[in-house]
Amino acid sequence: MSFALFALFACHSAPAATPTDAATDARPTAVEAEGSTVRAAFPPPAGATRVPGDAFGESLGGLSLAPAADPVLTYDGRPTHHHARVISLPLVPGDLQQCADSALRVRAEWRRAQGLPVMMYATSGDPMPWSRWQAGERFTAAGNKLVWRGGGAKGDSAESWERYLAAAFTYAGTLSLQHYETVAAKDPRPGDVLVVGGSPGHAVLILEVAQAPDGRRWLLIAEGYMPAQSFHVELGPVDGWWPWDAEDGLRLSHWHLPGSSLRRFKD
Repeated sequence: MSFALFALFACHSAPAATPTDAATDARPTAVEAEGSTVRAAFPPPAGATRVPGDAFGESLGGLSLAPAADPVLTYDGRPTHHHARVISLPLVPGDLQQCADSALRVRAEWRRAQGLPVMMYATSGDPMPWSRWQAGERFTAAGNKLVWRGGGAKGDSAESWERYLAAAFTYAGTLSLQHYETVAAKDPRPGDVLVVGGSPGHAVLILEVAQAPDGRRWLLIAEGYMPAQSFHVELGPVDGWWPWDAEDGLRLSHWHLPGSSLRRFKD
């Protein structure tokens, strides 16, 4: 696979899935406007309770939200028309931090804050560890592989971190998220992703999961999109939540993510 194709495996526009009436009719609720974190703003639907996740998944409920009136903006400042609540997550410069990259960034930021190794993968499968970047090495494309060279500044400054993320997002995408970062999962939990790899492809991060006594489940999801834009809670029809079907999956107005697209990070 040529590296010229790497940038294609992201959130390119695709024929929209047929939206459900519920999704089309979804409206913000008062509770969404009140909370400043994901968990405070979006309690489970009536009669349902939260499904716990691992340490990463549990951290997602604490993500900070921008004011409810803030629009989703593209990397160059243009407003979009998502029915959404913006998450306070910065973008790297340029049209790079698209759907898979936004999910990868949330995961990478959490691991770095925990003192855990940070690793991302290129579409070719080549690893891009933060530790090598910190040591002054830099990666670049050579044919259909990545090669590393010395000569870069050493350290873990905020500026170096942003440069590392931008470089990684140049080569990562939905295919690498699907094939190298995650494994198939059966039942959704916070911290999982729904990803359809390819060109076009799309990915969303599951922030919260709720379940009713009768087994019905709902997901609270976040996504970026193309062009690169604010990471945001894409609001579903039930107080911001989306009903989950193990086979049909999730039907957004702009993407159908089937049940088979559910995946879990490997570590």
